[in-house]
Amino acid sequence: MSWLVVDMLFKDFIRICMRIGSTSSITEKKNIVATYLKELERSEWKPFILFLVGKPIPDSIEGGLGVGYSTIMKALKNPIKPLFPSNPLTLNDVFNELIKIAYIRGKDSSKRKFEALASLMGRMSREERIWLSKIILGELRIGLVDGHLLGALSNVLGLSLEDIRRAYLLRGDLGDVVDVALKGVEALRNVPPRLFSPIRPMLATPASSIAEAYNMIGGGEAAVEVKYDGARVQIHIKNGRVKIFSRRLTDVTYSLPDVVEIVRNGVSVDEAILEGEVVAYERGSGKPLPFQTLMKRFKRIYNIEEAMELIPLKIHLFEIIYLNGKLLIDTPYSDRYDLLVERVSEELLANRIVTSNIREAESFYKRALDYGHEGVMVKRLNSPYILGVRGKHWIKVKSKETLDLVIVGAEWGHGRRSSWLSDYYLAVYDPNSGEYLVVGKTFKGLTDEEFQYMTKRLLELKVKDEGFRIWVKPEIVVEVDFNEIQKSPKYKSGLALRLARITRIREDKSPEEAATLEELYQLYERQFEKKGKVI
Repeated sequence: MSWLVVDMLFKDFIRICMRIGSTSSITEKKNIVATYLKELERSEWKPFILFLVGKPIPDSIEGGLGVGYSTIMKALKNPIKPLFPSNPLTLNDVFNELIKIAYIRGKDSSKRKFEALASLMGRMSREERIWLSKIILGELRIGLVDGHLLGALSNVLGLSLEDIRRAYLLRGDLGDVVDVALKGVEALRNVPPRLFSPIRPMLATPASSIAEAYNMIGGGEAAVEVKYDGARVQIHIKNGRVKIFSRRLTDVTYSLPDVVEIVRNGVSVDEAILEGEVVAYERGSGKPLPFQTLMKRFKRIYNIEEAMELIPLKIHLFEIIYLNGKLLIDTPYSDRYDLLVERVSEELLANRIVTSNIREAESFYKRALDYGHEGVMVKRLNSPYILGVRGKHWIKVKSKETLDLVIVGAEWGHGRRSSWLSDYYLAVYDPNSGEYLVVGKTFKGLTDEEFQYMTKRLLELKVKDEGFRIWVKPEIVVEVDFNEIQKSPKYKSGLALRLARITRIREDKSPEEAATLEELYQLYERQFEKKGKVI
């Protein structure tokens, strides 16, 4: 017999998490989630779903919770007990308190956030405090990711998974999708992008050559566009107001006032969402500057005018996703590009050619490399804009194949590096299990300045301390060069990188954009197209 949970207690939510974590079957996990969704009050769906994937608050709250590992551990060990006994906390009680903490801003905010968190934990049992810490740190480890929860929503509400996923990619916030889905199929299918709230970008698949890229898109005529060694950005415009978001969906407008001005002067639209690549160039020579130099501009929040003088930027626009109230993601790429050309000054457009001739494309690719750019993008002319997906419509070709991997752990160095976390565990993402699986370890590639920076960042992301080694929240993406991929029983992934070396820190990329386990196995197999394989 079905029963209705009017106010789910937080301690009961913990039991559900334990049950989900006890099975390795993704189907069973989703069935458990669906069962409880049917029994919950709909006002509890949002915290229930967000907490299950280790999200303490909606992603749309700018700045996040603003509470680090040390503050969480301090509150866990030193909870502030209430003067009088209180009722057991419900799921919504905890959710609402966390949202209040997120909005604590201004003077002494760190101290006030700690006091609020410690007071919340003071109303909990030790078990509840530990599980709350896991949720805040994103370390629930019960094998659920956003995609599984979208499937459960589809199942319970009888709505198309494709419609739910599309809304998720347009809004970029799982909690927001819950709200829209509860309004029904029409609301879901007609959900517009929200200007000044970033959407998840289309991704490219790597190829080892121009010929392979053309083969992957099915041959014929294609756009071949310079792949700049810069940072991809999403630009939202409405009546002269401009906001710029990184590919991590972070607002970087304040750091890039010169790019804002370039867009205002060079783009003629009332409302639009554009994409482009921001590149740093050397003053005088006009040569592109290294990616890490560009990142100094993205991270700068003080002395911006001085930074603008030292590191001048340009924007190269290549995509239009939304124009004057119309979403263009189903419009063919060639038509989208025509709309872009009509509204953007020519000098702001990314350099490209359209050709079916592979030799001509290869010549363009070589010129791009000679100019100091990263390579080219080969784009199918009739392709839609597929939100958040790495498909075979856009193919990237670079001079050397690299992988974007996530750092999940680090060890303290030896000798001169003993004060730095300098040996990094590199991982790929497994969407089936929701885990990041280690594929290698390296201490090579970074400068002393970068080791210092990484040590500070990794300690902020720490979720477990083992003395000489720490494990961290999977947040930092690095680009990794390697000699080859080998089978390895040492790692759960089953593969290992030989001679891995970090080529740069990808501050602009989110962990969701890192290489997947499936992609790594595809690369492993592709190695043997050029050399033999011992079975």
